[in-house]
Amino acid sequence: MPATKILPTNYHHLKTLDLSKARVVLWLNLAAIPLLFIFGWLFSRLVVLLRTINPFPKDFWGVLSAFSGWNILALIFSIIFMVVFHELVHGIFFWLFTRERPRFALKAGYAFAAAPDWYLPGSQYIIVGISPFVVISILSIIIATFVASSIVPFILLIATLNAAGALGDMFVVAWVSKQPGTILVRDEGDTFSSFAPGSD
Repeated sequence: MPATKILPTNYHHLKTLDLSKARVVLWLNLAAIPLLFIFGWLFSRLVVLLRTINPFPKDFWGVLSAFSGWNILALIFSIIFMVVFHELVHGIFFWLFTRERPRFALKAGYAFAAAPDWYLPGSQYIIVGISPFVVISILSIIIATFVASSIVPFILLIATLNAAGALGDMFVVAWVSKQPGTILVRDEGDTFSSFAPGSD
């Protein structure tokens, strides 16, 4: 079944997941902190394995030491770029399935891309949900393998922040995955509703 703007007559509301509450946003952000170190170490190790010259003479901590002085401006730019790129990837996949421009928004503690007027099959929605994590992680590793060593920390920062920041996406994807394969999902940005045939 393709994405649709009209909910089939035999479909009824099944579940709702609300991530808009301040408490939920706080816990997701706190839970992402240890992931920064995990993904930072993982991505740095992958780059060291793929590059002929080790860009981190001080291993993982060499990444952190790169962010000092005027590089702080580049650090800020990297964070902004990551947020924009992450949501843009979501938006591209929403567009691929709906052929309509998605809605983008920025709120306290998070940003999002959404297609509030559309109902996406669960399988399509899972692709939308995991796309930034997969696309940005792969692109970052490929780029970091070939660029100058001085640029590698910033590429890895983008990959690391993106991967850790995708925790909310993974939470929603897990929520969708646990439901029947026939569901349709409506994404309103921070509230997600599922619909299934014959449900009450």
